[in-house]
Amino acid sequence: MPQSELMLPLRFPRAWFFAGLLIMALVLVATLSPSGSTTTVSFLSDKAAHFFAFMMLMLWFCGVFRLPFTPLVALGLLAFGVLIELLQSRLPYRSAEVADALYDVGGIAAGWLLAVLGASRWTRVVEDWLPGPRSP
Repeated sequence: MPQSELMLPLRFPRAWFFAGLLIMALVLVATLSPSGSTTTVSFLSDKAAHFFAFMMLMLWFCGVFRLPFTPLVALGLLAFGVLIELLQSRLPYRSAEVADALYDVGGIAAGWLLAVLGASRWTRVVEDWLPGPRSP
């Protein structure tokens, strides 16, 4: 399927996509690091961090992909959350919790709702602030 059918008509769709993958990598590192390390978010509870991270990831990718593809984005993020829990279950200093995955789902749903309500336009707003031609 051509990129134009999957992604929103943006000036930098691939850059937004790869930046989102980088954010996912940072989330993975933070969730697999020992508790109390400098990469973890100390001002949020574990559950709030799961919810917030997955809400932001959903919003990020809803700003890159067309709305009809958001169910695939949600499924991909759900798979990512399950992968995190599986990896945590294999680490001696971390533990997997079903509740974490449920908070991931809640964050995905909240991000999806915000996207449907218009927050998915964030990439176009940012691109309009950048010098050069406006987003198509």
